[in-house]
Amino acid sequence: VPHPYPVVIGGDLTLSVAGTSCASPTSGGIIGLLNDARLAAGKTTLGFLNPLLYTNPDALTDVTKGTQAGCGTTKQEFGFEAVEGWDAVTGLGSLNYERLLDVVMALP
Repeated sequence: VPHPYPVVIGGDLTLSVAGTSCASPTSGGIIGLLNDARLAAGKTTLGFLNPLLYTNPDALTDVTKGTQAGCGTTKQEFGFEAVEGWDAVTGLGSLNYERLLDVVMALP
């Protein structure tokens, strides 16, 4: 069951979304905050993130329940299930700001 993510424009609640419509801008905001913390400490921004994320999967929250029915289908047999570790539904999982902050601040 999706959990609607409220969208506020000009102070007014306009609609609720779920999935990548909320995950992508939220993840972008978290990465922006991590870069801000690094810059404030006199460090460089993060750059290409894949090596950082794949070598620190514990800095993310693994999502192990849920399904994606597949492109344009409602039948689960054509889709994907969330499992422990990487999966096609949630990748490595959801970003955990506090854990990621510890990781990125330990970098040179």
